[in-house]
Amino acid sequence: MKLSLSWKWVIASLLIESLMLTLMVIKNVEQLEENLSTQTNIRLDEQKILLKSALVAPLVQMDYATINSILEETKKISTIDYLVVVDNQNNCISTMGWSDCSNLPPKELNPFTENSLKDERFDTNIPITLFSQSLGKVYLGLSTKFYIQAKKEMITRSIIIALIELILSAILLITVSKWIIKNLVKLTHSANAIAHGDYSQRINLGDSKETFELQESFNLMAKNIEKNIVELKHLNKKEKKLFNKLKSQIEKNHEQDILLKHQSRMAIIGEMLNNIAHQWRQPLNAITVQMSSLKLRKELNLIEDQEIEKTSDSVMKYANYLSSTIDDFRDYISDDTSKREYFSIETSLNKALDIVLASLKNNHIELNIVKSDSDLLVDGVINELNQVFINIFNNSKDVLNENNIEEKVIEVRFLKEDDKIIITIQDNAGGIKDDIIDKIFDPYFTTKHKSQGTGIGLYMSAKIIQEHYSGEILVKNENIEFNDKTYTGAKFFIILPI
Repeated sequence: MKLSLSWKWVIASLLIESLMLTLMVIKNVEQLEENLSTQTNIRLDEQKILLKSALVAPLVQMDYATINSILEETKKISTIDYLVVVDNQNNCISTMGWSDCSNLPPKELNPFTENSLKDERFDTNIPITLFSQSLGKVYLGLSTKFYIQAKKEMITRSIIIALIELILSAILLITVSKWIIKNLVKLTHSANAIAHGDYSQRINLGDSKETFELQESFNLMAKNIEKNIVELKHLNKKEKKLFNKLKSQIEKNHEQDILLKHQSRMAIIGEMLNNIAHQWRQPLNAITVQMSSLKLRKELNLIEDQEIEKTSDSVMKYANYLSSTIDDFRDYISDDTSKREYFSIETSLNKALDIVLASLKNNHIELNIVKSDSDLLVDGVINELNQVFINIFNNSKDVLNENNIEEKVIEVRFLKEDDKIIITIQDNAGGIKDDIIDKIFDPYFTTKHKSQGTGIGLYMSAKIIQEHYSGEILVKNENIEFNDKTYTGAKFFIILPI
């Protein structure tokens, strides 16, 4: 349970006051002891003088009756417990209030020691002398009950006074604390109202200097909060409109990405049809020649059974090759982008080459592949990486043909460094101009005629590497050695994390 500020202040004040009252009682008890000790010593000195002067003559004369009479008279004093008179040989002469003269108590120095207070008696003795000659002693027992009683009365009275004072102080403190924190209560209520949405709250704390300054500060704060809330509501409306616009733009961008992907696939399918034409031309020509030759020989009656079987086997061989080519292209164009797996990068490269190799050979482009010593495995969709390889190969092929390079080469290298794989693909077509090298991965950017290129192949390649493989693709112009000659060409860097 949490205490309020007023109660904390009241309790702290009462604790401090209780401590001060306790110290005061202790001080009063010490002062009482000191006063009573002084009074006791004064009375003791008086008794010493009286007893000395009264007992000297009777002791000299051995007047025991007078000694007894003096002791009886002295014993009437309420603070004296006992009296014993002995001669200079410690022989008991007279006693009053003490029964055993053979066991007289030792002399005590202070009437308020622990032993004196415990047996409620202060024991002392007074030597009786005449002209420096010892006549005997008077043993005297002084009661300390009066001190103990006085001490108890003082403590009781002090406690009662302290309790009354604490009660009065508590009443006063509670009254004062309520008066002091009433403005704080007002402030708290107003703050709670503002916290629950009532921003029109204002307070009036009186006309004192401190409360007036607090009042003005709080009211100014409440006014600013109300103003800021209005502005925030206005901004919130603007943000909602902006969010709706942004959402609409994101949807448009998503649609554009789908369109770009579709256009990219259509462009690739067009390239593939061209590659199919390159790969099928030779087998189809061979089949046509063999079948024409077989038909001609049949018309001339020169055909033999062995030739029919041989021609049939050759045609079947070419047909199987054409069927295998169809399977390669069908696997590539399958739109299974959800099948992620660990696969070898060289396997992906080989699948891409199954599609473009015939086109590269028909364009007299030599392919130089420098393989890695270790297995290079990545996690992803193999067809997407195939598409990246095909896009770069087709781009290099087109540039090599456009620039009329006599000795054409494309070099592929694989490198493994720590936690990444680096694939480089470089041609010797002369490189990319400095003013456009930073734009080649932009959508719809192309240096070809509109009838020859869409400008989305390299854009889609960069998108695949960055978003689907968490890698990056870069391009630089670097020198390349081929057939003892040095050329300049565009070098693509595909960097994939392992």
